[in-house]
Amino acid sequence: MKKGKLVFWLLILGAIAVVVFQNEGYFMDTQQSLRLNLKAFPEYQSPQLPLVVFHLLFFGFGLIVAYLFGGLNRWRRRKAVTHLTAENAAQRAEIESLKAELAGLKGAPDAGAQQTSVTSPVVKN
Repeated sequence: MKKGKLVFWLLILGAIAVVVFQNEGYFMDTQQSLRLNLKAFPEYQSPQLPLVVFHLLFFGFGLIVAYLFGGLNRWRRRKAVTHLTAENAAQRAEIESLKAELAGLKGAPDAGAQQTSVTSPVVKN
């Protein structure tokens, strides 16, 4: 699965590289600036930058956002695994105590106990 993912992402990145290099004039020579006006703050205008810089910035921002949302899911799964592991350990301990109780109820003799006529009605002397 990991190799398949790697091949998939290499194909995607290769396709992006082909598009950028075949349209190099558009991505490298076209200068653009962004403007941000939030009313509460003074208007901000970025310097004139090639379009490829903006594409890379927004691509990187998308990667960061996707990683953070994935991190939230990873944190939830890790918490669930911890909870289930503790529950599993508690259930195993309960199973062991029930097995010991069942062995006691079946009358299984202890390994170190001596049998007497009270614990074993048939005693040969």
